[in-house]
Amino acid sequence: MRIASASHGESHLRMLRIVRRGDRHDPRDLTVACRFEGDFSAAFVEGRTDALLPGEAVKNLAHMTAREAGDLEIEAFGLALCARILAAHPRVARTRVDVAERPWTRLDVGGKAQGQAFLAGSAERRTAAITSNGQQIAVVSGIDDLTVMRSSGFAPSRRAAEDPAGTDDGLQRLLVATLTARWTYTSPDVTFGSYRQGVRGAIVETLGCHGRRSIQHSLYAIAEVVLASYQEIAEITLSVRERPYRPVDLFGAGIENPDDLFLALDEPSGTVDVTVERSAPQ
Repeated sequence: MRIASASHGESHLRMLRIVRRGDRHDPRDLTVACRFEGDFSAAFVEGRTDALLPGEAVKNLAHMTAREAGDLEIEAFGLALCARILAAHPRVARTRVDVAERPWTRLDVGGKAQGQAFLAGSAERRTAAITSNGQQIAVVSGIDDLTVMRSSGFAPSRRAAEDPAGTDDGLQRLLVATLTARWTYTSPDVTFGSYRQGVRGAIVETLGCHGRRSIQHSLYAIAEVVLASYQEIAEITLSVRERPYRPVDLFGAGIENPDDLFLALDEPSGTVDVTVERSAPQ
């Protein structure tokens, strides 16, 4: 017998870094996971653990990096943590660092944003995954749990024959969905903050300002904008999980419901996934 592959690591390392800039403070609420690959066969076959990274050592490396680079974008933080791990533990052949950031918003008092008081933000998370062996580095950025709603603007929901008076605008009345995005960079040497802001802007603007034939049509339009705008992004994956809402049936009560009142359902939940990459050069 032989071991085909093996890895180990730590997950759910939670830390809160407060970046202090005079009277203005910025919280960085991070969750980090680390995965290590290498020749760890002795741990499995002989029970020797001297080549493994203890959990306490991983936490110390993550905490030291957060103290020194925790005010940077999460991609830059992940790159710094990968480099520190590989430098400190040469038996690790390749490492992967996943970082998720929870947002906090400034407390507003009397129309003035407070420099040192915050409210928990939305469920949306910034994510980054960095994989490195010391020579080759892959960076994938992302957004999790971006929840959007649009009350009109998608594909026709009724056939024209069902609306002989022509009063139906032919557009779907309600879409509530949670969106996830992942995009892969061609190089780790980019300004991650502005790229993330641009990708999120493309998602929000395309969903919010432009009618489309379907959610699939919208996702492809988002990908087109992102890949046309950022040559350093090689591909983007977009996933949508629709939250089902259906018009309430008020026929029994003798009341019309022209798609104004909706009932939230638990299931079924529609899902759509697409990965769009650049075409190979001719």
